[in-house]
Amino acid sequence: MTIASRNRFIRIAAFISLALLITSIASIVLIFIHDGLPEAAHGTRPLATLSSFKLLPYSSFASMITIGLYPLYSLLFLLYILFAFEKTQTVEITFFAAFAFSASLEAFRIFIPLYQLWNNSGFFSVTISRIAYFSRILTVLFLLSSSIFTTRKSVQQLGPIIFLLSFLAFTLANAIPANSGTISSNFLVTPGYSSMLNLFFFILEILCTVSYLIMGKTLGVKEYFQAALGLILLLAGYSILAFCDTWAFLAAGVFLLFFGTRIYLDRMHRYYLWQ
Repeated sequence: MTIASRNRFIRIAAFISLALLITSIASIVLIFIHDGLPEAAHGTRPLATLSSFKLLPYSSFASMITIGLYPLYSLLFLLYILFAFEKTQTVEITFFAAFAFSASLEAFRIFIPLYQLWNNSGFFSVTISRIAYFSRILTVLFLLSSSIFTTRKSVQQLGPIIFLLSFLAFTLANAIPANSGTISSNFLVTPGYSSMLNLFFFILEILCTVSYLIMGKTLGVKEYFQAALGLILLLAGYSILAFCDTWAFLAAGVFLLFFGTRIYLDRMHRYYLWQ
């Protein structure tokens, strides 16, 4: 993948993220006008222990706002990457741009509260939820790949690699069993074996961080160690937002996600500035 083709991909991704952001904002306005949000949790909360914790009360509005933040996040950092790394050939940033774009697909969840699909959850709610799972699997796979495929030979193979990762994420997302009769409080069809699924994501996130630490040790580059810290923060924020159905989670998740992303991109920019 050449620099020109990568930048073209980022522009297209930014345009799609913008379209998803506009759709999300319009949907949120319509939901608010028609008072379409339930006052109480209509399904199980992602973390059941929160139900009895008074400092983290359920807020359907916080869940809805969280969905709209994903395409905003994608758009802002795709534009930043396009500006800061416009002439820089870097595998890590190409995969990170793909990560940022895939995160915007979470915006499809807004259609569940828009059409109140918890009243008649079926094919559409399951499809929307599988898109969200596809997005989450793809994001961690892209981050993991950003440290694995760092050789010069892999630069020209980025297109096929991204395609294969997308196909793998699509396959895994469709293999996740879904309980179409129950939609969780953060507007997502409840998956079967949720504990195992959360463990799967946790392991991948740990591998993402460890791989950057190994690269920093192997190459003797301090920026990789600092980038690993950024990954820890942004993955923590992403995970918190994935469970978000309360204002406290929204605030913490947004801070960690944006701050961690800023650290990661800043350290990568510093490293490649002198290459």
